[in-house]
Amino acid sequence: MSTGKRVACPDCSLLQTVPAIADNEVARCLRCHRLLKVPEAQSRASAALVLAALLLWIPGCLAPLLTVSAGGANRSANLIGCAVRLWGTGYPPLCLLVVVLMIAVPTGFMLLTLAQLLPGITASSLRGCRALAHYLRPWLMMEVFVVGGCVAYSRMQAVADVRIDIGGWCLAGAALLLLGSLALRGDPPAERDTEPSTRLSLGVTTVLVIAGLLLYIPANVLPVLQIERYGDIEKNTILGGVVELVHYDLWPLAVIVFMASVVVPLAKLFGLAWLLWQTQRRSPSLLLQRTRAYRFIEAIGRWSNIDVFTISILAALVQFGFLTRVRPESGALAFAGVVLITMIAAQCFDPRAMWQAAVPPPKARA
Repeated sequence: MSTGKRVACPDCSLLQTVPAIADNEVARCLRCHRLLKVPEAQSRASAALVLAALLLWIPGCLAPLLTVSAGGANRSANLIGCAVRLWGTGYPPLCLLVVVLMIAVPTGFMLLTLAQLLPGITASSLRGCRALAHYLRPWLMMEVFVVGGCVAYSRMQAVADVRIDIGGWCLAGAALLLLGSLALRGDPPAERDTEPSTRLSLGVTTVLVIAGLLLYIPANVLPVLQIERYGDIEKNTILGGVVELVHYDLWPLAVIVFMASVVVPLAKLFGLAWLLWQTQRRSPSLLLQRTRAYRFIEAIGRWSNIDVFTISILAALVQFGFLTRVRPESGALAFAGVVLITMIAAQCFDPRAMWQAAVPPPKARA
C-alpha cells in the first residue's frame, strides 16, 4: 500500500489512512490491530526467501522423499508419486487433496509472490497477484506435510527400515524458508468491499459448521487406516493412531497428533459457533477478543491435516504385499472432509460482520 492511502480494515471495516512507516515499524488497524502494512525492505527480504524456497521446492517435488525397506524389498516415492499411488489404492479424493494442497497451492503462491516483483507489471496485474496470493495463503501446508512425514517416519520404523532421501530434506528446507518468508511479510490484507455481505456470510458459515459437526462423529468412530501384517489385519481410528504412538514412546508426536486431529477440529467448530451466536445476538461485548479468536481459528485449521498427510505417505510407501501393507479407510475421507469444511467455514465467516452488527458504521478518520 502506498503512503497516505485510505483503506477499510478487512477485519473491522474502520476507514483510516495508512501512514508512512520506518524500516523497523509496521502499520496496524487503530481499532482491531489488524496488520495493514509492512516495510518495503521487509517485503523484499520475504520475496528472496520465497525464491530460495521455490528452488528447493522443485527437487522436493521430483526427488524421492523416503525409502522404506522390508523383507529385502525397497519402496520409495516422490511427492507426485505419493499422489499417484493414492489413486491406485481406490481413494482418488485423497490423491486430489495431496495434488491440490501440496503441489498446486504452494507452487501457485510462490509464483504469484515472485510475479509481483517483475519489472513493468501493471497496477491491475499487481493487485490481482496480491489478491490471489492472499486467498491461497491459508491453504499453504508445507510445514504440516513435513510434520505428517515425521509421524509417518516414526510409525514406519516399527515395521521397516526407513531413510530420508534428498526430496525429503529439500521439502523440509523449502517449508522452513517459506515459514520465514511469511513471518517477515506478515499477512497484509487484500482489497475488500467496505460492506460485508453479513447475511450470506453468517448463513453459509452456519451450514458448514453443522456439516462439520455431523462429519466429526464418523471421522473419529470409523477406522482411518488399515494395516496388514503377515495376513493379520488391524484397523486404526484416529485415537488408535495416537495410542500406537504412545506405545512406541513417541509422546511428543502423540500429543501433536491428538491436538491437531481431535482438539483443533472441535475447537474450530465450537469457536465458530460461538462467533456466529454472538454476531446473531448483535453483542457488543469482547469484540477485540472475538476478532483475535477468529484469527487464531483461521490460523490453526490447516494443522488438522497432519493425520491426512500421514495416512497419505503411509499408504503410498508401505506396500510390501503379504509382509506389510497399508491402505486408507473410509474414516480418512470423513476426517479430510471435516478439515476442509472447517477451513472453508473460517474463510466464509466475515469478521467485519461482528463489528457492524454490534456498533454503528464508524465515521471516516483522517
